[in-house]
Amino acid sequence: MLWQLFASLDYPKDWYEINNYLNIDKQDFNVLFLPWHLYMDFKWIPNQDKRIANPANSFFDKPVIQGDNMEVGTIYSSSNPPRSKYIESLIKNKSITGSNLKILNVKYVILAKEVDYKNYMYLNNQSDLYLIKETENLYLFKNKNEVNKFYQTDDPNAELIPLAYTKKSPIKYTIEKPDKEYIIFTENYNKNWQLDSQQPNKFEAVNLYEFKDSLSLNYTRFRIYLIFYLFSVIVFILLLVRLLRK
Repeated sequence: MLWQLFASLDYPKDWYEINNYLNIDKQDFNVLFLPWHLYMDFKWIPNQDKRIANPANSFFDKPVIQGDNMEVGTIYSSSNPPRSKYIESLIKNKSITGSNLKILNVKYVILAKEVDYKNYMYLNNQSDLYLIKETENLYLFKNKNEVNKFYQTDDPNAELIPLAYTKKSPIKYTIEKPDKEYIIFTENYNKNWQLDSQQPNKFEAVNLYEFKDSLSLNYTRFRIYLIFYLFSVIVFILLLVRLLRK
């Protein structure tokens, strides 16, 4: 189809190649995209002005963690998500390692050969990250650590053990009964992710719970959204009925 032809011209071939490679891996994981910029120049953009908003999150099928730092004037970043703050700290200290990314369920790191990418080439020297693919525009690293959406542990600063779970929906998970005292959910910290009625404690950039009895994790704010959605539907129906009567 014609639209598919144009779509295939939007990005370099190796972006599709890496995307296909990641899709072969059926695990539920995150991908970290570097360099860490919200806006950056891409040399493959056909325009004279090559600066665009980072398109990685919308292009790759797997969930992508990417820069959301504005970099306006003297302000490097005004982003508030704990996950972003955590990664910015790793970048500042040049401490992006597999073990530091495990807490975010990051299994792969994509480094685009753009702008200041050479500042990240120390990734080649990390013992728990290894380069598995290099293309014209991208490097793809894999985390040697076993990553997971949920972990269990007796000490959050020690070993994190993957915990089996079932994804019921984007806002609901059930977990296997843990053997350890604490549960870690690797989504960005948000008090609305509640294990039964227990709000999480913040650990690094993610959600920490003390296991009691519940095995069900829910995003509780959705209930509020649902009420508003239902109210909007009811109002729409009433307006439609009134219009039809006229």
